[in-house]
Amino acid sequence: MRLPTVMSSQLTLLLLRAQGTLQRLREDRGASTLEWVVITTLIIGIAIAAAAVMKDKVTEWLAKIP
Repeated sequence: MRLPTVMSSQLTLLLLRAQGTLQRLREDRGASTLEWVVITTLIIGIAIAAAAVMKDKVTEWLAKIP
C-alpha cells in the first residue's frame, strides 16, 4: 500500500491500528479454522460409529428372519 509522503500523525496512528487489527483477525481466523476441522472430524466419527451400529443391528435382525 502506497501512502502519501505527508501524513498527519493521527492518520498514521489510525492506519497502524487498522493493520494491527487486521493481523489479529487473520490469526483468529486460523484458530477458528482449526476448531471447525476438529468439530467436523468429531461429527464424521460419530456418524461413522452410528452407521456401523445400525448396520450391525440390521444384519442381526435380518439373521432372525426365517
